[in-house]
Amino acid sequence: MKANLVITIAIGDIHGMAVLLKNLLIEIEIYLNNECKGEEYKFIFLGDYVDRGPASCEVIKLIRSIDPYKIICLKGNHEEMMIEAAQNSASWDRFCLSGGVETLASYGGINEEFFEAINWMRSLPTFYEDQQRIFVHAGVDPDKPLSDQTDRDRLWIRQRFISFQDLFPKYVIHGHTPTLKNPPFTGQAEVKDNRCNLDSGACYGGALTAAFFSQAQAKPFHLISVH
Repeated sequence: MKANLVITIAIGDIHGMAVLLKNLLIEIEIYLNNECKGEEYKFIFLGDYVDRGPASCEVIKLIRSIDPYKIICLKGNHEEMMIEAAQNSASWDRFCLSGGVETLASYGGINEEFFEAINWMRSLPTFYEDQQRIFVHAGVDPDKPLSDQTDRDRLWIRQRFISFQDLFPKYVIHGHTPTLKNPPFTGQAEVKDNRCNLDSGACYGGALTAAFFSQAQAKPFHLISVH
């Protein structure tokens, strides 16, 4: 690889699996030191940091400890549910039934730290674009231009996006649909011609996955998964 080539490292749905995230960051550092010496890099986290796994609070702390100049955090639908639960009591049950009970336990209940995390979540964007790719949590609506996508599309879309076989205007990097629970049922990243799914089902016993991207091609040039 050429020197000073900016590397983008995208990380899929974490869902409170702090130990996996720590181990993945160690493996990423080893790879960068051995294979990408002198390269500039940045992280893009694809959302769903909380719920289901046992350590959502620790995951948020760990992510926020990374150099802010080297990280972009996207909002996932589980962050959106947590925000809505804090704003509207009618949304509380959905949050709890979607893994929020585990999140509350990790924070020791509803407290200042819990609400501070929600304030951080409110600030998160729902997409990031470079020249070749768009990074989102769930995907994009194949029937709309990228400029017309709504936050609901980016946070919640699933089947119409997943089943679309043609090329999108840009290569799409996403999570949201765990490959352990949905076709191809592998618990591994899914790299296709039009998209790359990095939700490998970490909170269901699958892997937590990172994909490495460069300016040379739209698809990832390297993957790292930890169990």
